[in-house]
Order: sequence, then C-alpha cells, then structure tokens
Amino acid sequence: MGKQLQQLYQFLIEPGERFPRLGNWLVERIWNADSASQRRGVDFLLTAEGEVNKLETLVASAAPRTYDELCFPPEESRDLLHFLLHRQPCAAIVLDGLSLREIPAILALAAHSRHRVAEIGYSLAAIPSDTNSFIAQRLRLPNTSPSQLPERKQLRGQGIAAYYYRAPTEQHALETDKPALLLWSAFPDNTYRDSGARFEHHFADIQTRLEIAWRSTVQQIPRDRRVVITSDHGYIFFGHGLSATRHNDETRPLTRLLGGERYLFLEEGGPEPDPHPDLVVKQAPDDGKVAMIRGRVQTHPPGDAANKLYKHGGLSLMEMLTPWIVLEAEA
Repeated sequence: MGKQLQQLYQFLIEPGERFPRLGNWLVERIWNADSASQRRGVDFLLTAEGEVNKLETLVASAAPRTYDELCFPPEESRDLLHFLLHRQPCAAIVLDGLSLREIPAILALAAHSRHRVAEIGYSLAAIPSDTNSFIAQRLRLPNTSPSQLPERKQLRGQGIAAYYYRAPTEQHALETDKPALLLWSAFPDNTYRDSGARFEHHFADIQTRLEIAWRSTVQQIPRDRRVVITSDHGYIFFGHGLSATRHNDETRPLTRLLGGERYLFLEEGGPEPDPHPDLVVKQAPDDGKVAMIRGRVQTHPPGDAANKLYKHGGLSLMEMLTPWIVLEAEA
C-alpha cells in the first residue's frame, strides 16, 4: 500500500464522517492540475483511475458505510439551487456528465479566459446519479428533463433564466437583466453513448470539445457575475484492470437484474431484488426505491453495452462526486 493510501486508511478508520476526507483527497491529490501537467491525456486518466480503484477497494473493505454518506444531499454552500438564489447576480453552468477528472481542464480554461478561481471543490449527484433525478432533487422540479428547464415557470418566478445547449457549439442570447442564469449543456454526457465511448481516447476528445463548450457558455456570461461550473453526475471508467475483481458467477445476478445499466428503479409495491453484496437499494426522493451497483463493479452484459468504458448511474465515488468550481472575472 502506498504512503497516500496508508494515510487515507487512517482517515477511514477514524470516527466521524469519512466522505469529506475522500472528496478532498480526490480533488487535491488525484484529479489536480499538477498531476494533469505531468501526465497528459490517456496517461493521466489511466494513472489516476488506478489510484481511485485502489481507494475504492479500500473503502469497500474498510469503510463500506461511506457509500451511505454519498446518498445525502450536499451541504448548502454546494447546493445548485441555493447558489442560484443566494449568490446573485450569478450564473450556473451544468455540464451534463462532467466529472472530477475534468477539473484540471476547467482550471486551464479559466486561466486562459482570465477568470479568477474562487473555489475548487466537489458537490454530490442525486441518487441514482442520473440527470432527471438531479433536476427533481436539486432544482425541486420533478418530471422535468434538461430541455424543459427554459419553460419552467417555477424557475422564472425565482428570477432564474434557464437555457439548454444541445451541442457544445450552440449559443443563446442571455437575458442579462435576470439576477440568475442557468446554462445546462448536454455535453459531455451525450458523447458517452456514441461509438467513441468504447475507447479510452474518448477522454482526450472530451478535453478538446470542452474548450468549444466553454466559449459558448462561460465566455458569454457578463463578467460582473460569479459563475459556478458543476455537473449533475459523474461517470465511471472501466479500462483494463480498473474495476473491482469479481468472477462472472458473482456479477451474473446483477447482469440479469440490470442488463447493461448500473441502476434500476423498482416497481412500487413489487418485490425487492435478492440481496447481493454489490447491490444497494435506497429510497430516492419522489422516485421510489432504486437498486444500484455499489462501487467499481463491472457487469458483462451481451451486446454493445459490454464494450462501453464510460458509464454512470451507480453508487461509486466517481459517479456521485461532481465538480464545484466557482469563478470570478479578473479585474
């Protein structure tokens, strides 16, 4: 065990909440700008993911209750709706599916566009780390998809003008008289379903297209506004040797239950799935019960789903922890 993991093991066995220690470790030690500058692109991805895999193996064996802490809402200062209502004039940019891995790229773009970084941290996805659950739980808008946000009178009534971006190149004329702006981009989540998501080089492609999305969103916001860059959920990366060690016999019940997905909403009043050490059933606010794969466990369904290296929807650190970066324009 490396020195960092030994230190983390001590954190895990100490009393108190473990989740903040893990979040800080991931942001400050793993997905940081120095590491990204030393190892670029896929090399950075694979090296850091190896450390995360070791970490999550340690969590699963030494502190499994940490996963329960991932199901709590974020603290108020990292809550999206609270930011929009209490940090005005402000703007929030939700890059759908952005993860902690992209923090170094965000910081580089901020420096290039002369934005001062006021805060670097993390927030939390809503279980089961999918988009509609996040909108329901964090924006208090049940039964709402991202494309429907601009039409929601509830947001307008709170002084929030919302915009939906289907592609990184799309732009909107922003209502700068509104005290709060919410810009929701389908990128990068819409790329995890294409053929490129079968390959590790997809990570580098995200970095390239992120600059285009930045110009369409961040650089269109008036510079007197405080801006938060965040996400609704992260994703798990299943490169070679970067998942929990399991035999096919152990994952077969999960494959039968979930197919190629990492979660399943259960029918109200229906039977719960058979107990499984890698499956957790939780009550999702307004959505009933949901069964989720816990940790970096990879199932092996037939067909195209088996080849996707980028997935989300389960209860793992990299799916549930999301970036929270607050920017201010430099004078």
